[in-house]
Amino acid sequence: MKKLIALLSVVLFSFGVAKAGELTVTGTAKASYAITSSDGTAAASNATPQLGIENEFTLGASGELDNGFTWSYAVDIDTVESSATNDDAKLAVGTPIGTFGVFLGEGGLGVDNAGSQSVVARPSDTSYAEAMTDTFDIDGFDNVQYHTPAGLLPYGVTFKVGYTPDAAGSTAEDALKSGAVNDRVATPDTASAGGITLDGGGDSATHYQVKMTEVPMVDGLTLGADYIEFSGVIGATDQAPESGAYYATYAVGPAVIGYSKSYAALALSSIATEQVETVENTKYSIGINVNDNLSISYEQEESEPKTQKKATTQYTMESTGIQASYTMGGMTLGVAMNDHENASYTTNKDVKDTVFTVEMAF
Repeated sequence: MKKLIALLSVVLFSFGVAKAGELTVTGTAKASYAITSSDGTAAASNATPQLGIENEFTLGASGELDNGFTWSYAVDIDTVESSATNDDAKLAVGTPIGTFGVFLGEGGLGVDNAGSQSVVARPSDTSYAEAMTDTFDIDGFDNVQYHTPAGLLPYGVTFKVGYTPDAAGSTAEDALKSGAVNDRVATPDTASAGGITLDGGGDSATHYQVKMTEVPMVDGLTLGADYIEFSGVIGATDQAPESGAYYATYAVGPAVIGYSKSYAALALSSIATEQVETVENTKYSIGINVNDNLSISYEQEESEPKTQKKATTQYTMESTGIQASYTMGGMTLGVAMNDHENASYTTNKDVKDTVFTVEMAF
């Protein structure tokens, strides 16, 4: 990875002079109305309906170097009341041998949700915080990446690799600030209800991703996988943290079917203490374009935690969603009806949420 960082530095700072680029503003103006209720025996409640407006947009710029290389820059602006925060950012340089970039809280390579065909949002990513645990991802850290150029590999194969020198998770908003000292410690999760904490730790982490969009003899099939590993972890004497996933989508007529499977191995420091060993997720969905304006979808997500001693009962969380969206020019109306069973991995904590959205693209 030291060679990758050195090559990235050469690409970013040693080739040509950047020409003036074009500034763009992209995002969505999205308003939502959410109704959440729970009639399970655990934490039964009927929450007050919530109104919301999405508060993030992206400033982008791009241009070309004197030698023909391209560059792009983007920063997410998160607005809260009267203030605005530099949320995430990336700077990338495109060359004939691939793309090199620096990503701050950006550049996710995980494919655990790549198969989702939900037309509004995944059931576990709408209005209710059900605390489903997925996998580690490099976008949780400041990182550098390399992406192969389009057309380099046969069958539409693309390969990406990301590396972070600070897997403790501290981030820097700009080049003048430094993150906290990397303590290298990965804290094990003790299998209590209420959610599962993914803690990587270590000196560094490396994330790999591969996708294939032209599977031989199977039109409409797309495949992909990813894997992330951590190095120099303290507090993981019995198992080092790592995770990976694979997915497939298949387009047939107006429908697209999606499937993904992911595994997250958590840090284990002792066989004497009951700790979460792995979290295994299975997700499948189908989206159908009824016509040029109307789309509908169904998705089911299951998340199963396991402990190494199996002395504590763990409960599988399940989220399902039936959704529809209707587009009229630049406006999209959406409705998502979701059910969550054993939310936060708590038995009988069953929650329903219904979300209505109005979205304007710009």
